[in-house]
Amino acid sequence: MKRISVLILLCLSTLASLACERVGKRVLLYPSVDQFGEPVTLSGMISWPQKKQPKGIILLPHFTIFANSEAPSQNGTGEEKNFQKDFVLIMPDYIGYGATSERVHPYLDGELTARNCIDMALHAMPILDSLQLRIPKDSIYIVGYSQGGAAAVWILKTIEERYADRIHVKKCFAGSGPHDVAATYDEGVQNNRILMPVTIPLLIKGTDAAYALNLYEEHFFTPEMQEIYEREMVKKEKTFGELFIQTINFELSHWLTAKGMDKNDPETHRLYQGFLRSSLVHYPLDTLADNKPDSLLLNLAEDRVIPTWEPRTPMLVFHSTNDNVVTFRCAENLHRRYADNPYITWDFGEYGDHLSSSNRFFKLVREQLLESHKSQKSRK
Repeated sequence: MKRISVLILLCLSTLASLACERVGKRVLLYPSVDQFGEPVTLSGMISWPQKKQPKGIILLPHFTIFANSEAPSQNGTGEEKNFQKDFVLIMPDYIGYGATSERVHPYLDGELTARNCIDMALHAMPILDSLQLRIPKDSIYIVGYSQGGAAAVWILKTIEERYADRIHVKKCFAGSGPHDVAATYDEGVQNNRILMPVTIPLLIKGTDAAYALNLYEEHFFTPEMQEIYEREMVKKEKTFGELFIQTINFELSHWLTAKGMDKNDPETHRLYQGFLRSSLVHYPLDTLADNKPDSLLLNLAEDRVIPTWEPRTPMLVFHSTNDNVVTFRCAENLHRRYADNPYITWDFGEYGDHLSSSNRFFKLVREQLLESHKSQKSRK
């Protein structure tokens, strides 16, 4: 009898704990624009802790997904679990998922992604006010890893340049982002290696969709890649794990044609110009040790992208030096441009591969956010 009573108490304790951690969720539909500047209705998810006052708001652009079921408005990516007990989360789906799942996702189009994410944040604010959550308006953070890490920097850039009077960001956390899409392609071609071949269709079809290049996929996809894309990826039903096991051949030339690996080819050159447009910063591979001062301008003719934007908001840029998916060169090139910016903190080290280092990143971000809230609370 005593044993049963203990078990009942344990069950009640567990249920009470779960109740305390209850999270409210709401799918949002909101107006934005697509890559052609046309109106589009997008979707996303907001969540908030129901049993405690939120410690702030996080705009959380997600990492790369393949199945529509992984979109935030559907089942989510799992990133939200790091923060949803303590923070309000604003989680956009991106064009190509959720309400627009029939469209091609304009993968890594930083300007468009930033605009879509900001539009959701602006749409969400009155709704959050109606929930009477009493969230400080100066406690908005941007957090993203991988694709979301690059998006986080683009979002901060866009807010500072166009929305500074409407959104105040306290800090941006950018983890292992492909800030230099062109260099990622260059390094993959140079080494004839890609660890995640399933990203090839996303990158080529997404860049094509983003900038209306009207490319022919047969020019770039080998028959093996073409078959997997048409059979497994168009419907957006398979997750990354399901697709990965079908593409365990890490030689880039197995998936990308010889013409697709030659940026002097006219069609590939047009694609490469799209990669440059998607890059926040870009330096050619053979200029990493070049110490000549950079002219602060956008110069696609010389295959360089050097932004004039100077961040004025605290930002953490995190990247594992032995990342095996998003080359560390992306972080190196970002550091090359912004090494002297006093608002940016750089966290580089041998933190493991792309997936394992994500755990370190999210743990670090959560600790910093909770410590910041604690310090802010003690000063009141």
